Amino acid sequence: MDKGVQPLFSSKRGIVMRYETVSDRYAGKCVFITGGTGFLGKVLLEKLLYACPDIDRIFLLLRNKKNLSAAERLKNMLELPLYTRLKKEKPSYLNKIVPVIGDICLPQLGLSTKEEKLLIDSVSFVFHSAATVNFNDELRKTYNINVKGTERVLVLCKQMKKLEALVHVSSTYANTHQEIIEEVLYPPPAPTWKVNDILCEDSFDVEEVQSLLDNYPNTYTFTKSLAENIVVEKHGGVPVVIVRPSIVSASIEEIPGWVDNWNGASALMAALAKGLNRSILGHSSIVLDLIPVDYVTNLLIVAGARCQLNSETLIYNSCSSSENPLKISKFANLVMEDSVKHGFNDIPCPNLIFTQSKLILWVLTVLLQTIPAYIADIILKLFGKEARYIKIQAKTLVVRNALEYFTSHSWRFRSKHTQELYAALSDMDRKKFPFSAASIEWEKYIPTYCAGIRKYLFNLNVDYIS
Repeated sequence: MDKGVQPLFSSKRGIVMRYETVSDRYAGKCVFITGGTGFLGKVLLEKLLYACPDIDRIFLLLRNKKNLSAAERLKNMLELPLYTRLKKEKPSYLNKIVPVIGDICLPQLGLSTKEEKLLIDSVSFVFHSAATVNFNDELRKTYNINVKGTERVLVLCKQMKKLEALVHVSSTYANTHQEIIEEVLYPPPAPTWKVNDILCEDSFDVEEVQSLLDNYPNTYTFTKSLAENIVVEKHGGVPVVIVRPSIVSASIEEIPGWVDNWNGASALMAALAKGLNRSILGHSSIVLDLIPVDYVTNLLIVAGARCQLNSETLIYNSCSSSENPLKISKFANLVMEDSVKHGFNDIPCPNLIFTQSKLILWVLTVLLQTIPAYIADIILKLFGKEARYIKIQAKTLVVRNALEYFTSHSWRFRSKHTQELYAALSDMDRKKFPFSAASIEWEKYIPTYCAGIRKYLFNLNVDYIS
């Protein structure tokens, strides 16, 4: 029997159904990734190369940026610690990466005729993860990237001759107006044509745009909801699945603690660990839905391998709250305990007070954060050093304010489809592509995440990540 094919069950008629492994589904196939230089995209690229040894090529959409060519950007990216195990164990696999010059913001993705034809003729799997995750971007910019960019990818996919799956990366927070988020498509916040018409005007009515965002905390969640509806309404004959991650956090199993940006929970964790953030709007019982980045990428790969053209688009919520909820108070305590243990805190006795009053929050901020920051800077100046804590405190408040909506609200994300998909895998595939949040031990994972922040974001010498 082929090692990659295992018997699933035998029927009464004696017919043996065969199980196709996830990695075998990608054997000899070409993959196209948008957003491959983002946090999620980098991990996805590494895992596809490492775990699917017979994959043919991976085309990576890259822009020429900051005086660097696409090839130079790729070369620099592959120098990251994330790719160490590939270089050590399977260095030749890196030759399977093919940079494709393009831009999600441009018509036809900015592809040359030659490269567009190459993708159309070769690609079997598309992972569309390109997006702006900046909550504060103005709507026109976010719409062009998250919505129009998705439309451009769909147009290309419809021309692909060998396409087996388009995996669209969305967000569980695309539907924040719902308290319970099922794995279903929700109505768009506004008709796409209406949003498009408003934004196409040279000068649009700010109040009219604000009314569109009425039930959404920012342009990111608003456009992610629109993009989901675009995918479902316009995919036509393209086999497609939607994966919605919650708050994507550091890697848990593969390159434990790996993180490369301050998005999501990382900036909040750093502020808590340093003792710089001591008050927050919300309640201690609110659930903070973290999901490790490698669990998200594993789900993306498995969802792509099991994708079929159905009348109803399958949606998978990649989240932890439905199986393994983590209260924000427990999260904060684990972060602060780890910080004190390793002497990482700048301000003594890190602590966090929850309040549901914005007035009380302001008072606590002044007393526990602003005034101590001024005192710390005065002490630094007395010793002839440069003042820095007021500037750091200002950045801390920017982070806290950006996340305020998410730390003061709690949602219940359902993940029935995700759990069923995981249950249908063989033991070998579950071990190779784990993504069940039920297995996360928060008491071990949060310290690993903290160590990753110190090692990869603060560039400190950390040798105790496990």
